[in-house]
Amino acid sequence: MTTNNDTLKTIYGTAKFSYLSQPDEAFGSSVYKVTLEVPKDKSQEHTKIIQEIISKEVAEQHKLTPNATAPLTRAPLPYKDEGETITFKFHSKFKPKVWDRNQKEIGADVNIYKDSTMWVSYKASGYNKSIGLGCTLYIQSVQIDNLVEGSEGANGACPFPKRETNSVEFKNAKEPISL
Repeated sequence: MTTNNDTLKTIYGTAKFSYLSQPDEAFGSSVYKVTLEVPKDKSQEHTKIIQEIISKEVAEQHKLTPNATAPLTRAPLPYKDEGETITFKFHSKFKPKVWDRNQKEIGADVNIYKDSTMWVSYKASGYNKSIGLGCTLYIQSVQIDNLVEGSEGANGACPFPKRETNSVEFKNAKEPISL
């Protein structure tokens, strides 16, 4: 059984991986996602909510199988303690609405890259699947505080300038080498 937390939560942090403009299509899936780095002191409320949702899933499973003595399998957490920061992983099958700090919607042509700072509105949802009991964080919407936009070369374009000659100069060569 899945238990949902009906309250939307908002968290502020710095994007470390961002697939908000286009979905991540690795491994045959198509998912919008962002990994958000949050200072530890600002993340305690959110980690507590996640732990409460997982505890509810554990309690529900114990109600379904009261005589089971084997420990329950736990799925990986949607966050990771990195020392001074906590990284949260959010995702969605659907493209989230993205706004700038002035409440203007950001177009699909804008590439949102890592190190952008943002608020992420999310819904936490518990699950009990074959990988174990856990919690997923679903992106609802995003507001960008400080946009770091993609540049040529960073988005798969050629990082070299257009060349007019077919020769290359080397430091120790006496003359250019023709190609």
